[in-house]
Amino acid sequence: MSFTHDERPAADLGPLTLADLELRSEKAHDDHMATYAATEVLHQAFMSMPAYDEEAHAVVDAAFLLIREYREKTHAQWRGAYREWATAAGVEIPAHMTDTATSPDDTEGEV
Repeated sequence: MSFTHDERPAADLGPLTLADLELRSEKAHDDHMATYAATEVLHQAFMSMPAYDEEAHAVVDAAFLLIREYREKTHAQWRGAYREWATAAGVEIPAHMTDTATSPDDTEGEV
């Protein structure tokens, strides 16, 4: 994501500037995208096992579920932080970043 760095105070947000809101949005985006890297690593580790191991499979499944829940949380945080920045900056909010947008798994690949 690329934003313009702006030190103007964001209206109704106290001492926060548009740059502060931009940083929050970028951090939330990075946290969300890290969930995809995490599941990729789990997948590669599991696939590298020489034989099917039911116990390892159960552990990997549990980890995937945990990451999926966290992904949903980070997706909502990212959208919220982006919308807050966009509103303060007067930027149009894309449809995939609205309150009615689909879940993160439905928008995989969209940024």
